[in-house]
Amino acid sequence: METSRTPHRVDPVEQPDETLARKLQQGDAQAGHWLIERHSVNLLRYLQRLVQREYLADELHQQTWLSVLEHIDRFDANSGPGTFKSWVYRIATNKAHDLWRSRGRERTAHEGLRLVTDQLVPHAGNSLEAAESVDKLRAAIDRLPDAQKQVLTLRYYSNLKFSEIAEMVGCPLNTALGRMHKAMIRLKELMSEAPAASESREP
Repeated sequence: METSRTPHRVDPVEQPDETLARKLQQGDAQAGHWLIERHSVNLLRYLQRLVQREYLADELHQQTWLSVLEHIDRFDANSGPGTFKSWVYRIATNKAHDLWRSRGRERTAHEGLRLVTDQLVPHAGNSLEAAESVDKLRAAIDRLPDAQKQVLTLRYYSNLKFSEIAEMVGCPLNTALGRMHKAMIRLKELMSEAPAASESREP
């Protein structure tokens, strides 16, 4: 007696991101739901660390997934394991950087200030000296090239590995390491500079 066999259905939990992304590209909306469910919590936490504002993180989180769903056809599902996650986080990172750029370079410097304060600002003897050192660091961060500031911010806000940062900004690992190294050297140089003559004159 022949018995019918029910085709084995692979649990979506067992399917890699790239398989689900391919299904989403083919019009399977449920695959998109599984992807969001899989990565939503960690992505939101990443954005919260990145922008340090819960309401901004929520907004960027929604914008990121809307962009993922809108542009899913641009993702290469055959590019290898782990690439979907990197692609999503790169979109989220770009959304955050767009937000910072819209607020101006000075705002960006202020947001990144606390990341390196402990390393570059000497422990001042009083609150006035501390405030002056912090102001100087803020100005120094603002003078960094955007590429160096981007890597520095990602490293200290998110505590990501440099290999992950390289994937997110779309550059080789050595380039990401080099940018961070140059950023710290340049900040130390700027922090050691004497005040300009116009700044040191008494009124």
